[in-house]
Amino acid sequence: MLLNDAGVRNLLIDELQSLYKHDPETRIINELGINNGESRVDVAVVNGIIHGYEIKSDFDTLDRLPRQMDYYNKLFQRMTIVVSRKYYHQVCELVPIWWGVKVISADGTRLIEKRKGRKQSSQDKDYLLRLLWKKDLEAFVDVLGYPKKMKKLKKHQLLEIFSREADADIIQQHVYKSLKTRENWRPDL
Repeated sequence: MLLNDAGVRNLLIDELQSLYKHDPETRIINELGINNGESRVDVAVVNGIIHGYEIKSDFDTLDRLPRQMDYYNKLFQRMTIVVSRKYYHQVCELVPIWWGVKVISADGTRLIEKRKGRKQSSQDKDYLLRLLWKKDLEAFVDVLGYPKKMKKLKKHQLLEIFSREADADIIQQHVYKSLKTRENWRPDL
C-alpha cells in the first residue's frame, strides 16, 4: 500500500502521541521551521531533548535530503527518518549512523523501527536561538538578567548578543521551554 506524506505523518503522529500521552513535558510540533525558515522538519518532539522526524513517502524524492541533513545535523540531538520501503537502502547509506530509521510497513498500517539511532552531543547554539520568536528573545533578556531596555532591540540584534554572550546550556533550556509552552503557532515562523 502506497502512502503519501499525510498518511505517513498520521501514522507517525499517532505513534508519538501514544508514546508521550502521559508526559506533560513533551510537545509534538508539526513543520518546525529551522534557521529562520530556510528548512523545515516534518515533526519535532521537544522534551529533555529535541528530536526531529523527516518523512520520505513513496511520492517523495530524496533530492532535498542532503541539504536538509545539513540543517538537521546542526540542530537536533536525535534524528529519525521515516521512509517508504523503496528508499530504505538508499537512505541507510545517505544518513549519518546516529540517525534512526523507520520504515513504513508493506500494508501501510504501522512504522517499523530498523535502526534506533542515538543522541548526539553537538548542537549549534545559533540554530537553537533562531527557533525563538521575538517575544521569546525578550523573555530571555529577563532570564539572563539583562537590562529591560534590551527588549527594544531588533530580533537580529538580540540574536547576535545572545549568540556571543549566552551559555549554550542556558540557551538550550530556554529554547526548549519556549517551544513547549508556545501558543498560536504559525507555519511561517
